[in-house]
Amino acid sequence: MKKLFLSIFAFCSILALKAQDLAAKIPANATAVVTIKGKQITDLVSLEEFSNSKIGKMLGKELARESKEKIGTIKDLGLDFNKNFYYFLEVNEGVFTNCFLIPLQNPQGLLNMMGESEKERIVTENGLSYFQDDYDGTVTLWNDDSLLLLFAKDQSSEYDYYDDYGYYDELYGNDYGNGATEEAVEVVPAEEPTYSLEAEDIIIEDVAEDAVEEAIDAEQEVIGETVIESDSYAEPTATTDNYYNDYYNSEEYKKQQAEREKNRQEREAKRAEKRRELVKISLEKAKTIMNGGYAQRSILRNPSYTTMIGNGQEEASIWVNDFGRIYKDAMPQSFYGGAMNPYSFIDIDKIYGGISIAAKLDFEEDHAAIKTVYTVNEELAKIYKPMYEGTFNKNFTKYINEDRLLGYWSLNMSTEGVLNAYPDLINMLFKTEGEKSYGDIVALGTDLFSILIDEEAAAEIVRGDMLLVLTDLAERQVTYTDYEYDEDYNYKEVEKTKTETVPDFMFMFSSEQKGLFDRLVRIGLREKELASMGGMYQIVKMPKSSPFDLYVMFKDNTVFLGSSKNDMQAIANGTFSSKLSSVHKRTMKKNVTSLFVNGKKIVSEIPVDSYPSELRGKVAFLTDNTEDVFFNFEKIKGNQMKGEMIWNTPTEGHRNSFAYFINMIDALME
Repeated sequence: MKKLFLSIFAFCSILALKAQDLAAKIPANATAVVTIKGKQITDLVSLEEFSNSKIGKMLGKELARESKEKIGTIKDLGLDFNKNFYYFLEVNEGVFTNCFLIPLQNPQGLLNMMGESEKERIVTENGLSYFQDDYDGTVTLWNDDSLLLLFAKDQSSEYDYYDDYGYYDELYGNDYGNGATEEAVEVVPAEEPTYSLEAEDIIIEDVAEDAVEEAIDAEQEVIGETVIESDSYAEPTATTDNYYNDYYNSEEYKKQQAEREKNRQEREAKRAEKRRELVKISLEKAKTIMNGGYAQRSILRNPSYTTMIGNGQEEASIWVNDFGRIYKDAMPQSFYGGAMNPYSFIDIDKIYGGISIAAKLDFEEDHAAIKTVYTVNEELAKIYKPMYEGTFNKNFTKYINEDRLLGYWSLNMSTEGVLNAYPDLINMLFKTEGEKSYGDIVALGTDLFSILIDEEAAAEIVRGDMLLVLTDLAERQVTYTDYEYDEDYNYKEVEKTKTETVPDFMFMFSSEQKGLFDRLVRIGLREKELASMGGMYQIVKMPKSSPFDLYVMFKDNTVFLGSSKNDMQAIANGTFSSKLSSVHKRTMKKNVTSLFVNGKKIVSEIPVDSYPSELRGKVAFLTDNTEDVFFNFEKIKGNQMKGEMIWNTPTEGHRNSFAYFINMIDALME
């Protein structure tokens, strides 16, 4: 009885999955899955609203043209926009299978998009309708509520190994390219090496090398009994012509050519057979997917997918699983001959094994967000963690005025941690076993690196925390070199000036080596590369094309490099007026890297003449409808690293952030 109830429960679960969502048709071993949630998008912007937008009308015109006026709007396609749309990828032994799963409301819309030749090829069986491209195997298959587009490509067929001339066989033995390990053998060239140039196998051939060299290098050209002195290239002699004629008409050459042609035909036959087999497999796979053959072991049973994607409220998501397996399946060892095979010396599993990534796109009322989760294997996580254990210099925030801020980029890493981790990362990359292993050699190199590099001393020079701040966008005159031509196309250099709109910047990084900085300054002053300006120094020899001057100084265990003379003097004198919110301070401190763009301020300060002509009349609109952008990447926790990009959007005039982007496109298309 217990088994019966369990069986009924499992059966009902499968039916529920099939009825609820097309994800049940995606196999659990899919390499990547992209999801677009139709209902959540149409709740933000309805189909009618989208169809009435400029981009919607443009799409409608294209649909009408393709369907010969049978379809006028995206709604007429017959798709069920209240359900989820999927793309997924399978990679297996070099075969990439791309699948699109699309929910249907009415298959007639699909038929309206088809041409007559496609309709004539439709096959209907067991409730499924389909047609297939005979050459590449692309399958279009549908029933009353679902559409599947599947196309597969065998990447390995592009790397089929062949060696008609025996070059690699001489080097590595007759099993080269068939998985054999290459042996170091002495190569003894043939007495008369021959090569040919075929249309498909473009290989250079060296025929009668000595005879050709004699013809080319000859200083005299002999014709009959007449001797012609010549410093130029000598035409082939009658003797050479006879040699060529004899060789190319010889039975040996004809035999070689016949063998090569036979090999070419065999290769083409194998490729054609592989294509036919792939066409057959593609159709069977499409039927299996559509019939729900993967329901019991679908992607919904994959713990990595369900954990990283879950059942959130985002409008779209992408999940890519186990990069190590992807690389192995996408590039099987048969792609390469022995010496060129990276798997013989690179440990793919250690570097990429267990690595996966998930990203979610979410449209909120006042912002759009892309959130990512990057998962690595445990061994790699242990190496990465010390690299991201930086300590952010809180003094940096004393030299930012938020009222003038255009944007910033912060980095919070550990130089010592990076230098300590580098040898371990390199050692992980190379295998230590096998005849072609470079692991021991690489390990020796990384040991020498660790001996020569004093990680602690290097961290005293550059600790690893940095901050770049942009302020005060303004026009500046820039000198550049142009060329003027006369009637005879002779040119001369002319120095000209132009106006560029550029910001001031301040770059800061932590350092405990003031003594090293002072020595560099003394050298710069002595060589007249620097000029002292009361606590700071100007870099004198700047290129004429530079739109700003540069100043450097050392203060509070910080090296400053900036373009604003006033700001640098204020910092040196202790009179800099700082202003920065706690949100920015916290963001810089807790994240490995942060990026902030003050969109509204940048747009408002760019001179109108600097915009493209088609945008100059929209500057006021852009200013009113542009907000800030943030990008943050967190420190590693466990074996995961998280990042997010947030694009703030105005609420006035836009119902939500998705509607905002539609409205912006419409405005820019006017």
